Amino acid sequence: MNIRIIVFFVALFYSQSIFSQIMNIENVRIKNDTTGMDGTVELSFQYIKNTKELLTTGSKIHLQYKTEKSLYLLLTNYSLAKSGSTEYADAGSLHLRYNYKFKPWLTAEIFTQLQYNNSLNISSRWLNGIGPRSKIMHYKSFVLYAAVLYMYEYEKLKDPEIINKDNRLSAYISFTLKINDILNFIYTCYYQPKIVDFNDFRIASYADLKVKISKNFYLKISHFYSFDTNPAATIPKSTHSISNAISYSF
Repeated sequence: MNIRIIVFFVALFYSQSIFSQIMNIENVRIKNDTTGMDGTVELSFQYIKNTKELLTTGSKIHLQYKTEKSLYLLLTNYSLAKSGSTEYADAGSLHLRYNYKFKPWLTAEIFTQLQYNNSLNISSRWLNGIGPRSKIMHYKSFVLYAAVLYMYEYEKLKDPEIINKDNRLSAYISFTLKINDILNFIYTCYYQPKIVDFNDFRIASYADLKVKISKNFYLKISHFYSFDTNPAATIPKSTHSISNAISYSF
């Protein structure tokens, strides 16, 4: 099989981590009323050799610890696709978040995030944010959240080397719909404008359908769309993808 075709499908599989500038926390946040430790793990590895060699690896690890008032989140994400000395995708991120519940409907959030993404020309990016998160609606099969956070962004681009230091809002809405005991639908939309210039903004939309295979294993089918009014040089303003993955929850 032609190496370009293989790489295309690899990029499609990893597209949410390759092309997304906004990391989606809501689709991995475990929304339940129980305390203690929860988590999910997604791992992949593929090696192909015909006329050329192709190596792809990927991992997503999410850990969540919940008490009566507090919630601690850790999320890591890594993807790599290369053929010989040529890298088609190399991206990684680390996200830490803390929530404190003041009321059943009102929570304070604080987070920090480190990431790099060669495909998006990002050498490094460091984000820090704080703000309120509100539970707007809560039914047995449907939950709706909204948040508006302040975020400071330090970003270093690779080529040309540019450093950006910006103050942004990070607003999002997120809902979970439990269709039945097997199917769950999760949708999240992020909006991140510069505070001094609302014409400079990013939007990211995530839609995930989770299909329960067994007690701990899920099939996840995802749709992703993003738009950036001011991306790094040579990077398109909008990206779009459909992907799937197998995840293990505990």
